[in-house]
Amino acid sequence: MMYLHRTRRPPSAARTAGRAFRVLVSALALIAVLAPSAYASKGDFHTSCDISHVRSDDPIVYPGQPGASHLHDFFGNASTAASSTYRSMRAGATTCSFAADTSGYWVPALVNPSGGVVKPTGMTAYYLARGQVKAPPKNLRIVAGGDTHQLTVAGYACGEGAATSSVPMNCGSSWLKGVIAFPSCWDGQHLDSANHRSHMAYPTGRGCPASHPVALPKLVFHITYGIHDGRGFTLVSDGMMGMMHGMSLHADFWNTWNQTVLEQTVADCLNAGDSCDLGG
Repeated sequence: MMYLHRTRRPPSAARTAGRAFRVLVSALALIAVLAPSAYASKGDFHTSCDISHVRSDDPIVYPGQPGASHLHDFFGNASTAASSTYRSMRAGATTCSFAADTSGYWVPALVNPSGGVVKPTGMTAYYLARGQVKAPPKNLRIVAGGDTHQLTVAGYACGEGAATSSVPMNCGSSWLKGVIAFPSCWDGQHLDSANHRSHMAYPTGRGCPASHPVALPKLVFHITYGIHDGRGFTLVSDGMMGMMHGMSLHADFWNTWNQTVLEQTVADCLNAGDSCDLGG
């Protein structure tokens, strides 16, 4: 009986390249499953808003109670007051660079060592995402911050960038800024909650927790105070919140954007992984 000896041909360059490509695609897919946040595309846009007015109102915490709160610096919606409603806010004018953003943004007033109230020169609201997110639902209300021991949530910076100090400091030639980062995971049901916080949560290293499964854009306020040396400055909310030295830094956000424009901007910028200039 004759046996035929079959010699295996060496693989062609094309077949080798094709096999290597398939292996690479499979590896990248596995990496994306194991660590999606590390490889997801990043998108951002921001809107810059002048200060609109200063008032001892807080329509989220003390709705319908004028003068019940500490003094706040209001940005964006020029009509924000204790009696505000979603409808009245939607009809209000805005100080933001992007006309579709009629949202209300506010923070406690900063006070110098002599007791004088510092007027901020402006506020920038950054909307950031890594991977796919939903637009904040209309009429969403959130309070964030209140304890600058957590610098990932609130604190002070010199110029741009993340918070580096729990208290106002000397920034040399840079402007002192307050920085507040809002939670970006929503429970998918409630537009507010009794403490104005529990319907939202901060993401963990693995994304949004099961209790708050809807990923929204990460919203970060940068308040520019127009001063360089903030040593000894405090916030009007310090005493009310049992803190001192400006450590009660917090902020409120009421989403009264033109919702159609907001959803389109989230789709075109954040979910497309683009950095968009909205003119501010």
